[in-house]
Amino acid sequence: MKLSIITINLNNRDGLKRTIDSVVAQTFTDYEWIVVDGGSDDGSKELLEQYMDRFAWWCSEPDGGIYYAMNKGIPHATGEYINFMNSGDVFASNTILSEVFSKPHDADVLFGLMARGTIDGAIVWPKMMKKQLHWCDFFTSTINHQSAFIKREVFLKYGLYDESYMLYADWKHFAQIIAIEKVSHEFIPEIISVYEGGGKSETNPVQCRLELARLRKDIYPGLDEETYRQLYRQDVIYKYKWSTFLCKALYRVCSRIQRWSSPYYN
Repeated sequence: MKLSIITINLNNRDGLKRTIDSVVAQTFTDYEWIVVDGGSDDGSKELLEQYMDRFAWWCSEPDGGIYYAMNKGIPHATGEYINFMNSGDVFASNTILSEVFSKPHDADVLFGLMARGTIDGAIVWPKMMKKQLHWCDFFTSTINHQSAFIKREVFLKYGLYDESYMLYADWKHFAQIIAIEKVSHEFIPEIISVYEGGGKSETNPVQCRLELARLRKDIYPGLDEETYRQLYRQDVIYKYKWSTFLCKALYRVCSRIQRWSSPYYN
């Protein structure tokens, strides 16, 4: 198989139905489908039973959360690439997979655009949508897993998602494999998926802030506090690839210039 699609779900029957409709409507056929349901009691299991002939593997039983479920599906995948299209999210069109895989790809990670709510919705994380990603890009942004295709061998070589994270394990994984391990990546300038919205990362801001702070420490253990603050404030870092030392020096200069030139600091 060229592609393994993994869908996880927990008590989101309506969203699951939208995802199912999107996958089965794809003109692309060189894929297998793996579904991990966390023991839903809202009719999701009965819905999955109606489509079980479409799945290479599926289950409905209690599990340990989002990334536990995603990790649970990965060992059952046999495709060259893996995509995570979780319940509620959909592919941008019925032909998008055919368009993506109409030509050969060698990169370890393929990633494209994701719209929010509808195909005409706001594009999420546009700063990450470029040909070359650098270590500093992952300080404030990440790739959307719904619009990404990750080679299965990447998980075999670098490991699965860190289940100690409840919200940002995919962010950490992308940062590790791209920013640290330097796996190859390719930007596809197309809207790949549409995000339903309303996930845990949007409904629990306190936990988001705590996990993001921990994430930055895990990804960039060698940066001092001043650099952390400067990376957070400055957008110019997204455009360049510099060493940690050069970044620190640049931000010190930028900060001084900002203070000298702005009336708000005088």
